[in-house]
Amino acid sequence: MPTTAVDNPLTLRLLGLLVEQPMHQYALAVALNERYPYLNAKSGSVYALVRSLQTAGWVTRTGVEQVGNRPTRTVYALTDQGWRVFRERVRRQLREARVTTSAFVDALAYLGALDRAEAPHVLRERLESLEERISELERAGGPGVKEITMIEVDFVLHQLHSEADWIRALITRIEDGELAWPAAEGRA
Repeated sequence: MPTTAVDNPLTLRLLGLLVEQPMHQYALAVALNERYPYLNAKSGSVYALVRSLQTAGWVTRTGVEQVGNRPTRTVYALTDQGWRVFRERVRRQLREARVTTSAFVDALAYLGALDRAEAPHVLRERLESLEERISELERAGGPGVKEITMIEVDFVLHQLHSEADWIRALITRIEDGELAWPAAEGRA
């Protein structure tokens, strides 16, 4: 859990969208959900985070926009400080962020605690979830979106495809009896 609003995981993505072009808060929320549908970012969270980023001096108001009968909306852009913070966060996270999640790896370490017949079923459920996420990400972006602005989606897709392939192979190994399984003795 972030200790301050600017430590929110959405911060880097919001700043990144503002690198591309100044936007009002509602447009930021829409862009986040179009580009990263799995985040399910709420408008209220985006509005609060933009206010926090403004308080931190990372974004500033650049004007207002009104389309038709819609209410006027304040447009925000990165400040020079926001640009520096954004670039430093990109550097730091590229160097230091963990790619794997420990929860899955921890559970995988104890796969043998399941019955041999149950394990493929559980793994197939994960595989279905992975395939749904792959499908969702393959629809992200859209025409006219430059690859470099979605490069992280390509990376995640490669990871998910690799994980799905590995899980398919693991299921086959379990079902074919190729993978040694612990004896059921002493388990209830």
